[in-house]
Amino acid sequence: MKLNARLLVWLSAALLATGVAQQPPSNKAVVAGLNLTLQACNLSGDVLTCTVEVQNPQDKTITLSINANSVQALTASGWLYLGQASASSLKLAPKGKATLKLTFRGVNTPSALFAMIQVGDARFRGVVVPGSLQLAAKEGYCLFYQGWSDGLVCHLARANETDTDITLRVDPRESFVISDVGARYMGTRVVLGQTLYDYNATVDLTVPAHTTTRVGVMFVEGGLSKLSYRPEQVQMVRFKVSGGFLELRNVPVRYCGTDANEACTSLQPF
Repeated sequence: MKLNARLLVWLSAALLATGVAQQPPSNKAVVAGLNLTLQACNLSGDVLTCTVEVQNPQDKTITLSINANSVQALTASGWLYLGQASASSLKLAPKGKATLKLTFRGVNTPSALFAMIQVGDARFRGVVVPGSLQLAAKEGYCLFYQGWSDGLVCHLARANETDTDITLRVDPRESFVISDVGARYMGTRVVLGQTLYDYNATVDLTVPAHTTTRVGVMFVEGGLSKLSYRPEQVQMVRFKVSGGFLELRNVPVRYCGTDANEACTSLQPF
């Protein structure tokens, strides 16, 4: 069986992340006789910026060359991002100092922890990044929906407590529910409000700063009409989003109708 190139890159990065995670955190490195210190990193929207101080402790001038492909950010979950350095080389006089700015664009990661930030041969491990997404769902529920497309629909609320908007790419194909009896049901469609998106289509969702937004996924194989009982909750709901998962455990199952025991005809009735 052949693996595609993208999967091989992710697997390699995931293995590297595992190895790096086993090493102690460090914000200092020595390269070519120079001392490099990672001062800070910050994630604003999908742009990660890091500042590295470079110091020459020697009594001679040293030039540091930086390969563009060596500027990397590796998340704890194994997602690898390539970045750019503010300079391709630095020439430091004896006892001189310089500052490098590293920029990574398109970073959508749910983790506040990066396994590694790399520039040249310097590797900084266990980097905590303020502004990164914290993907614990605030609350949620599931319901059995009957309409032109029947299925179990689960909604999770994502709170954005940062000062900037964040974007989540929701992928129903890798989302799933574990029922109260341990059955696993895979997602098929994204639900936002009363909108049911195309089968297997990914959807980009913006969560404004300091707000809470609800997102749903339909699980057709989990239709409660196929069960001989009405569960009151499911063990876990997990949505695949850019860079990780949005997850909630022990999620209640709600019903519609006067006696709250019927299928719902609204995608988000509660």
